[in-house]
Amino acid sequence: MSNDGVRALEVVSADFLGFSRVLEKVIKTELESFQGLSGQFGLFDDVDGVQARLQRLTAHILSALETLRDNGFEDSALWATSRQLDLLDSLLEQLDRYVAVADLRGATLTSGDLLKKLQGWIKTLREWLTGVRKQLAAIAGEA
Repeated sequence: MSNDGVRALEVVSADFLGFSRVLEKVIKTELESFQGLSGQFGLFDDVDGVQARLQRLTAHILSALETLRDNGFEDSALWATSRQLDLLDSLLEQLDRYVAVADLRGATLTSGDLLKKLQGWIKTLREWLTGVRKQLAAIAGEA
């Protein structure tokens, strides 16, 4: 792989590392608060499951990106990582739906600020993933 390819993978890895740190902060603050609230609206098991999958998948993608960066890459590995990013995005979308369900079930009356904050974070994180996917697509096009 060329030096440009290595540098590009370093950028993507660093960008996704930043994403994973922000996601972990969101999980430890807003999502845990929402999780406590979600039981009142029949969503605790759902939100708990999404949180666990978000954390596992994020760790797996981070590891895959580091492997790509350190060992070069094959197109199939790059494609697989890109699909995992799509899965991560779908988990964030699923979480956003749970926030909407809680809102429809009356959570806004007691926790409207938390719901708005969480929806804002989800939007930001999904946009971030779009950027990471674009970076991987650009790398794949250069390979």
